[in-house]
Amino acid sequence: MKKYGIFMVTVVFLTGIMLPVLSTSVQAADNSNSCVLMKFVNKTRFKKLAPEAKISDLVMEKLVASGKLHLKETRPIDETIEQELYDDKYRFEKKVAKVEEGNYDALFDNKEADSMSNAYQGQEISPELTSSIGKKHGAEYLIQGTIYGVSRGKAEDAKTSFWTSMTGMIAGKAGGDIGKMVSSVLRDTKKIYSGVDIQSDLRVIRASTGEVVWQKGVTAECRQEKVELGNIASVGTDKISMNLYEMALDQAAQKIVDELLVDVDKGLLLTGN
Repeated sequence: MKKYGIFMVTVVFLTGIMLPVLSTSVQAADNSNSCVLMKFVNKTRFKKLAPEAKISDLVMEKLVASGKLHLKETRPIDETIEQELYDDKYRFEKKVAKVEEGNYDALFDNKEADSMSNAYQGQEISPELTSSIGKKHGAEYLIQGTIYGVSRGKAEDAKTSFWTSMTGMIAGKAGGDIGKMVSSVLRDTKKIYSGVDIQSDLRVIRASTGEVVWQKGVTAECRQEKVELGNIASVGTDKISMNLYEMALDQAAQKIVDELLVDVDKGLLLTGN
């Protein structure tokens, strides 16, 4: 009975030691390759339209649905990075400080990004900034995107115009009033493509060092067509609608997420525990 009591005391003692250790190990594993998506930065002229909010939500939705990333948040985090730490005064004072220390190469150093929103792979962003955000959200990596172009595209289908014009000429040579009417319509028939183009990019930043470990950009084109039958009638529209705009944003979000997940599937980043 005495031996049994000593055994139980030993078990309880060891359990008290091992449980915190195991808990810490599990927590460390849970944080491995963890990441958060930051709200996109809007570099377009359409500030009131706020495309950055919509594309941020779309990218987050697609990342969550993929189930391939260890996301610490299920909504984009909103950090005022550009305004707080990457204004001209901040960058100037930082370079001056390095020059005063005798480091004149700092004036010509391109390794440090001018801002988070245009940093490319291999550049570094202020570790003080990125590490504080990483610790705040318990993430090893920050995923950040920029939308820098929203434009309207419009073009005429030259191939369609050529063949309708040729057919019109043949019909006209056939003679008669009907032939002339058909010729007039066909020669003026046009197929016009219009739509919305979205230019955006995405980058993955190692929070502890500020290093941009991955970055890619995409252009998404959402098109519609309109056929003009001379001056008689038309089919379709070339007017830009909110629905077309939102479809273009969705396509841009899907393309940039696909680019990221391709490299995740290859084991190039954000994989394993």
